[in-house]
Parts: sequence; structure tokens; C-alpha cells
Amino acid sequence: MKDVGLVLEGGGMRGAYTAGVLEFLLDEDIHIPFVVGASAGACNGSSYVARQKKRNYEVIVGYGDHPEYISYKRMFTHRQLFGMDFIFDKLPNQLVPFDYESFSSQSTKFAVGTTDMDSGKALFIDRFPDRESLLKVIRASSSLPLIAPSIAYEGKQLMDGGISNPIPIQRSIDQGNRKHIIVLTRNDGYIKKKMKLSWYFNRKFRQFPYFAQALLNRHVRYNQQLKKVKEMEENGEAFVLRPAEPLQVSRIERNKERLHHLYMQGYNETKNQAERLIDFLQK
Repeated sequence: MKDVGLVLEGGGMRGAYTAGVLEFLLDEDIHIPFVVGASAGACNGSSYVARQKKRNYEVIVGYGDHPEYISYKRMFTHRQLFGMDFIFDKLPNQLVPFDYESFSSQSTKFAVGTTDMDSGKALFIDRFPDRESLLKVIRASSSLPLIAPSIAYEGKQLMDGGISNPIPIQRSIDQGNRKHIIVLTRNDGYIKKKMKLSWYFNRKFRQFPYFAQALLNRHVRYNQQLKKVKEMEENGEAFVLRPAEPLQVSRIERNKERLHHLYMQGYNETKNQAERLIDFLQK
């Protein structure tokens, strides 16, 4: 399989849908040679590249209601809604071990989208010399403004990759891929609205004016990328997997039953389109 890219949108706990999609691909031994993701997309994508079946399910559904995963109390006391140490240290190193050896042994190229706070632009990282660097970069890609601190990496302050490049299709195109499988966590027809409290973001990130501007323009960039995805789908350049109906799961969902249902939705909707997907890959 050549010249094919797998593009994974983020979305917090909505990533349970993506986890189900990727589980089906693993079950069918469909291994895409290039994978790029931001935020939850990067989290899910790393386990896919490592070929760790069921790991994403265990992390998202199995531990989704754990008090260290999402905590409103911690949000008020430490300005962290998500337990970043728990998610990017305790889970991958102890509770649901991430197989870095398997990850690093694969020929798959993996890119993680982050946002450089100084420039407000997307910064993709695709070299991970060790386990710690991979986990740190994915953590940076998942660090949402106001509810998680930025991450220092190689002299830069990095945050959520979904701010500057929420659907990183261009990265896959720039790699020379002719075909793209794009996994979205929003239904067809979704339109992102402008963020409120622009004055607050400008004040909060006054040391990073380009980053603040990227935050305020995120809805414009996201909707432009959705339009591009739609055009590529119509032209036969992209195979898009997206929820058939508007999701009942939020970015900060903790209900295990809903998360399980969304995971199975992703799995089954991909299974139902398997023949079309195979035809797309073989053309």
C-alpha cells in the first residue's frame, strides 16, 4: 500500500469514535503507511501505529470515568480539567502500557500536530528518539488552553494541535500521498461557531498574540478544512469516515455506556463501509 495517508481529527472524548474506526482497521490488518493526528487523534493514532489492539478502548472507555482522568475539582484547584500526568504518565507507563518497541519497529511514519505558541502556527513533529519524547509531544498536542498548561519541547512552548490545524489533511498531501482516509469526530453538515470571550483570550495570552489570534480564528480554519475535505471526498481523493448522526458525547464525556456506544459506532460504521474502503485503497 503506497501513497496513502490516514488523517485523524481530535475532539477529546469524542475520540472514542476514532478508536472504534482504528480497531476495525487493525482487525482487518489494514495498516496505512502514513498517519497524522492532533490531540485525541494523535493519542489514538499512536496505539494504531504500535498495533496495540483494544488499547484505545481500555484508555478511553475503561478509564474514562476514573477520578484522575477528568476532574472539575482539579480544574478549580490546579487549572487542569484533564489529569495530564495520569493520562500521559500513569496510563501509558503503568495501567495500560504503551508498547514503544512495537511502535518504533513499524515502517509507518507518524506525525503529531502541535501549535507553536510564539508563531500561532502548526508545528508537526515526526521524530521520536525515545518513549519519553513521544509521550511528551502527544501531551503537548492534547494540551487545551485554559484547562492544561503548555509544554516546553526543544525550545518551544507547544499546545493543542487542533488550534492551528484541526484536520491536518495538508500534512498528508505534503508527504506526497495521493489518497487519504480522513476520520472526523463530527457529523456531516457540522459547522463550528466562533468562540466567545475574545477579550479574555487576548488578555490571557497577551504574551503570545499570534497564538491568541489562532484561537480566535480556529472556527474559520476548521470550516475551511471541512470544505476542503468535502471537495476531496467528491473528487475521489479522500475516503471520509464520520459519525452518521450528531454525537451525544461531549469533549469531556465520562459516561462509560455512552463512550462504549460511540466506540462501537465507529467500529460498526467502518465495518459497514469496508468494501468501499478496500475498493478505494486498491484503485
